[in-house]
Amino acid sequence: MWVCHCKGVTDRQIRSAINAGARTPVEIGAHCRAGTGCGGCLPEVCRLLDDHLTSQALYTAYGGSRRPGRGDTPHPPGCGDCPLLAANEAPELLSA
Repeated sequence: MWVCHCKGVTDRQIRSAINAGARTPVEIGAHCRAGTGCGGCLPEVCRLLDDHLTSQALYTAYGGSRRPGRGDTPHPPGCGDCPLLAANEAPELLSA
């Protein structure tokens, strides 16, 4: 999907920048130029970054991809032991 129309950047290119280590909208812009034109795409750039950082924080906080008490069986996202379903409070978003 096109995210930045000024610079012709897709969500895939933004995710690639994030996977390469970009952790702020400025770093994402330096990598793929998203957000360096009119700035209208910055809310979506930040949402993609938030999604990534939140998933990484949860992955790390809950011991990687292992289910407690089930050996080394990896679990898919959305399984019944999802930490978001168990928590009483909403996860904090990590926007820039």
